[in-house]
Amino acid sequence: MTDPNEPDYSDPAYWASQGIEMIVINTENPESVNAGFEEIAERIRQAVTEIREAEDQADF
Repeated sequence: MTDPNEPDYSDPAYWASQGIEMIVINTENPESVNAGFEEIAERIRQAVTEIREAEDQADF
């Protein structure tokens, strides 16, 4: 049984409320898969950069 208090993680509105744009990948389309992976990689690079910058600021 599903917990009614549990968010629906497949709902784009949930992610939008968290400030995150959901990445939609059509697994039947290789170009969509490639673009999706590129978007994921870019978001990871951005997150790592933000973490490193925060660490640098904390090391004052």
